[in-house]
Amino acid sequence: MIRLLFVVPYPELEHIIDYILRNHPERQRIWAKVLVRSVDEVEQLPVRDFDAVIARGYSARQLQLNYPQLPVIDMVISGYDIIRTVMDCREACGAKKIAICGFFGKLYEAADLCRALGCEVEIYSPDTYQQLERNVEEAKRNGCDALIGGFSSGKYAEKLGLPFRLIRTGEDTVLQTLNEAVRTVDEIHKEQIRSETYKTIIYSSKNGILFVDHNGIIKVRNHTARVMNNGDSLINRRLKEVFPFLYPLYRETLNSGKENAGKIFKLPGSQMTVSVSFTPVIVNETISGIVIMMTDVTQVQKLEEQIRRTLSEKGLRAKYTFDDILHESEIMNKTIETAKRYAVSESNVILVGETGTGKELFAQSIHNASNRRKGPFVAINCAALPENLLESELFGYVEGAFTGTAKGGKMGLFEQAHGGTLFLDEIGEISMAIQTRLLRAIQEREIRRIGDNKVISVDVRIISATNKSIHQLADNGLFRRDLVYRLDVLRIFLPPLRQREQDIQMLFLRLLKQMGREQNRPVPRIRPGDLEILGEYPFAGNVRELHNVVERVWALRDGDVITRADLAAAVDPPDLDLESGKESAVEMYLPDEKTMIRQALAQCRGNQTRAARLLGIDRSTLWRKMKKYGLRQSEAGTGEG
Repeated sequence: MIRLLFVVPYPELEHIIDYILRNHPERQRIWAKVLVRSVDEVEQLPVRDFDAVIARGYSARQLQLNYPQLPVIDMVISGYDIIRTVMDCREACGAKKIAICGFFGKLYEAADLCRALGCEVEIYSPDTYQQLERNVEEAKRNGCDALIGGFSSGKYAEKLGLPFRLIRTGEDTVLQTLNEAVRTVDEIHKEQIRSETYKTIIYSSKNGILFVDHNGIIKVRNHTARVMNNGDSLINRRLKEVFPFLYPLYRETLNSGKENAGKIFKLPGSQMTVSVSFTPVIVNETISGIVIMMTDVTQVQKLEEQIRRTLSEKGLRAKYTFDDILHESEIMNKTIETAKRYAVSESNVILVGETGTGKELFAQSIHNASNRRKGPFVAINCAALPENLLESELFGYVEGAFTGTAKGGKMGLFEQAHGGTLFLDEIGEISMAIQTRLLRAIQEREIRRIGDNKVISVDVRIISATNKSIHQLADNGLFRRDLVYRLDVLRIFLPPLRQREQDIQMLFLRLLKQMGREQNRPVPRIRPGDLEILGEYPFAGNVRELHNVVERVWALRDGDVITRADLAAAVDPPDLDLESGKESAVEMYLPDEKTMIRQALAQCRGNQTRAARLLGIDRSTLWRKMKKYGLRQSEAGTGEG
C-alpha cells in the first residue's frame, strides 16, 4: 500500500484529487489523504505517517526544507494553467498590466507566450513565501492593475485592493503528479529492499566485512569485524589505526585496482588467524573504496572437518587408493596401470572379476585418482535389494509415491552422487525394468524420482562391477544390449588370486599381522616352506576366502606357531560325507546332496553365488562339492538327473 498526503491551497482542488484517485488504474494500491492548508501551516502536518507528500508552489518548497528525508512531489503548475488564468484576468478585470507572482516551474515560458499574445505581464518570483507581501506591493507600485498567483499571494493582493485571480491546477497536472509520486515511492521501496538485503547479507555473514573509502576511512562494518577488534567501534575510524597490518595491502589494491585474496594474518593480541581478501569497488571507472573480508581460518577448518565427517557418516567418500592395493605380481601391476589410465577419463568403467578380487577397492581407487575425487563416491550392491527397493534407492521418490514413504520424499543415489561416482556392484543381477530406467539415466543424464512429474539433471560417472559376462547375459536375453554398450566402455579384468601366486603368501602374512593388531596379540611364527601349501589351493573366493583362511588358522593354531598341518586343515576343512554310511542329523534332512545341489543350481540358472546362498553354504564349499560330485557349471543347470 502506498500512503500519500496531498497538501492543497484551496478546497476545489480536493474534489479534483478525489476524482483522479477514484478513477486511477492503481487505486487499490493507493491510500491518500487530502488537507487544505496554506504555506504557513505546513510545519504542523503529520507527514511522517506517509510514504510521500504532494504539494505545490511554496508549500512544496517549505516541506522539502523541513523534511529533507521525505519525498516531496511538487504539483508543478503548467504553462497552460498560467496562460489560461492571465486571459481570464484580462477579460474579467479589464487589466492592461498583469503581475504573475509565485514559485512556478513554467513561469517564464508562460510569460513570454502571454506577451506574444498581446498581454503585458511582469514576473515576481520571490525565493521564499515571506517575501510575497513585499513583491505584491512592488507590483502595485510598478503599475500592475491585477495579479495572478497562488493562494498566499492572493491574500496580500486583496489587502491592497488589487484584483486577483488564483492559478488553478488542472486534472492533467494532478494525474501526472500522482503518477510521479507512485513511481517515486515504488523506486524508494525497491531501493529499501536492496539496501536491507545487502545489509542483511553483510551483518549475517560469519566473516568480518569492512568497506574502507578511498581516504582510508571505515564506512561500513559488520558485527564480526567489530568482534575481531575486541568489540571497539570501527565506523569513521582510520584503517591504518585500527588494523594497521591490513593497510599496506589496502593501499596496494587501491593503487592497482586488482583484487588481493588469500592473504593470511594473525590478529594482534589474539589467537585468531584470518584469511583476508581485498576487493576494489569501482564506480564509473573510479575506485571509490575497498571491501575487506576477513575469514577465521579456525572456523573454516572446523567446518571442513564437519563436512568430511558428515560425508563419511553417509558413506559418500572413497577411502581407498591404488596405494592400498597390496601386490607383488606383474599381472596386478599391469591391471593397476590400466586402471590409472582409465581413471583420468570421464567414460564409464566396468570391473569384471570373480567374487573377492577387490572390485570395490579398484572402484574407490579409480574415483580417488579421477577429476571427480572431490565429489561424492556412492556405492550399492545391486544383488542385495529386491527390485522395488533397488529402484527407490537409485532414483529416490516423492512423498506419497507409495505406502511408507518418508516425509518430504527421499533423494536417490544418483542425486547423491552428483558431481562424483556411482559404483554399481553386481550389475548383472538387476532386472530388465531397472535396466531400462538405468539406461535412460545414463543416456539423458537426468532422472525422475518415483511418483514425480519432473526430471532432475545429474552429472555422474558410472563404475559397475560383475562376476559374469553381461555380453553373455545379453545373448540370453537377460540384459539389455544397449545398456551393455553404455556400461562396458572401459573394461578391466581383475585377476583371481590363483593367477597371482606371488601375492598369496605376502597377503596371507599381511592379514595375519592385521589379525594380531586387532586382537592385540603376538603374531604366530610360521616356516616359509609351510606356506607353499597355500599355492596348491584354488581360492575360489579369492582374497575374501583368504581372509577366512587366516581367521581359521588363527583359531586352529596351537600356541605361538602355525604348522603345516594347521594350514592344511584351514584351507581344506572336512566336509560332511553324506555317502559314507555314517548317519547324521544333516543326512536326515538332506537325503541326496548331489540332487540338492543340482536343483539349487538349476533354480539359480547356474549362478553359483546365488545357489550357495540358497543352500546356506560358502561359495567355495559349493565349488568343492561340485568338484567332488563331478558337476560342471554347464551341466549343473540342465536338470535334476
